[in-house]
Amino acid sequence: MLTDLNYVRSIVFDLDGTLYINQAVANEIQQAANALVASARGVSVKKAEAIIRCARSRLAEDLEEEPTLTRTCMELGVEVPDLHRAFRAHVHPERHLAVDPVLFALLDSLSDDFDLYIYTNNNLPLAQKILALLGVESLFKRLYTIEFAWVPKPDLETLKRVLEDIGGTTDSFLFIGDRHQVDLQAPLSLGIPTLLVNETADLLQIHKLLGIIPYGRLESPLYLSRPEGIKGL
Repeated sequence: MLTDLNYVRSIVFDLDGTLYINQAVANEIQQAANALVASARGVSVKKAEAIIRCARSRLAEDLEEEPTLTRTCMELGVEVPDLHRAFRAHVHPERHLAVDPVLFALLDSLSDDFDLYIYTNNNLPLAQKILALLGVESLFKRLYTIEFAWVPKPDLETLKRVLEDIGGTTDSFLFIGDRHQVDLQAPLSLGIPTLLVNETADLLQIHKLLGIIPYGRLESPLYLSRPEGIKGL
């Protein structure tokens, strides 16, 4: 939902699947979850993968939406802190990500007029590492990660805590994410402007919507596409 954006002062981004997509990182996240479920249930990793797949399919039918990996693992009895300990131990974004100068230019141009935040189901050490590898960590005023409440998105009460912590009226926020039901549905229910992005090129809409002229380099062909991958936690 996009309304009058003249009052926007804080832009809140999702991380994984929104600011970057990388299949190798996504695979490591899934493999870490598979290994944790395998250990907890005393089954093979291959069997654990099938268990997660079946649980996700069942949840999708019950919720009428695609559940996140975190929500799926919770359904299987996995504690969220345990899941993120596994992610910290077995996910290595430094093997797969590099500085993204075009992303930096986009966010840097926004940071002149707006406070930028991250609200993600990822954990703080991995979120910091990913943003540093992309070269954009210094541009964000604060990161709201899973440790903030140990409750994954979507969760309306945690969202309200995030909004209260940042401060401002609902029309002073813009939420940006790649999954409507996970990243944007809760803000939308509070009357907050949102922007759904399906690929990197969609991020260019931010400048157009806010009336900002972006750097010329943002129109580089490098900026207009990125590889597909599993999106987010």
